[in-house]
Amino acid sequence: MAKRGAENLKELSDLELAVMDVVWELGECGSGEVVERFTARRPLAATTIRTVLASIEKKGYLERLPTLERGLRFRPRVSRETVAGRSLRKLVGHLFGGSPRHAVAYLLREGDLDEADLDEIRGMIDAHKRKGNKR
Repeated sequence: MAKRGAENLKELSDLELAVMDVVWELGECGSGEVVERFTARRPLAATTIRTVLASIEKKGYLERLPTLERGLRFRPRVSRETVAGRSLRKLVGHLFGGSPRHAVAYLLREGDLDEADLDEIRGMIDAHKRKGNKR
């Protein structure tokens, strides 16, 4: 999956992101598969979902694949992690003044974290320090 240029892609709407989430789960998939999986979660007309797929493709998040099938086939051009990273950076920038520390403090204060979550977070911090990735 391509990562370059993802920063320049237009943002996905909430509905586009929900449909893209299905595509990420399925990987290479037909439009019918996306419609079936999406409508199992949330009732929406098949034509609407196909219109959303076309919009996502136009924005550059999907690659259309050649097929002999009746419907269209797609595969993601941008990974979920790339979109998540960009969205998180934007959120931290807008809501936490660009400070990851403030964002983490908020999540620790307001999040519903149990001891296992906290242990896992401690492990991530320790691993980050061992790699010498401190700023």
